[in-house]
Amino acid sequence: MNATIPSTDGGPLHARFDGPIVMIGFGSIGKGTLPLIERHIAFDRARFVVIAPDDSDRRLLDERQIRFIHRGLTKENYCEILTPLLTTGPGRGMIVNLSVDTSSVDLMEFCKDLDAFYIDTVVEPWPASTPTASDRFRSAPITRCGRACSICGGAAPAGSPP
Repeated sequence: MNATIPSTDGGPLHARFDGPIVMIGFGSIGKGTLPLIERHIAFDRARFVVIAPDDSDRRLLDERQIRFIHRGLTKENYCEILTPLLTTGPGRGMIVNLSVDTSSVDLMEFCKDLDAFYIDTVVEPWPASTPTASDRFRSAPITRCGRACSICGGAAPAGSPP
């Protein structure tokens, strides 16, 4: 039985993905991204899973018949949790990382080793790890033009209004 579904929301179908999809995180970005994936990518719902440490919006996944794993990923457990999810069955797996406090670099390297696809919304470290360039950017001061700037240390760009 082929459980791959076409778009059901009337939007154009842009891709077909036959491998497993693992969405990490289901906060505001995850809740906004899921309908876009459903609308524009044909995928097998039986091979789609969301992992998050907070289950307050689990009903949204239950209504869509999408599997949910109520766990937070850590430096110690991510390989053990993600490997079977990305390697079971045919097709290349894909991680859609929409979480915080999960090392983007470690997940990218992990996906490379598994030959899985990876997409992320930001570069995040593990919590309480050594600060990286991305940490410094996230905590950079906001300039008068409204943008964070780790290069100029928050100084307004030349020629900007006072």
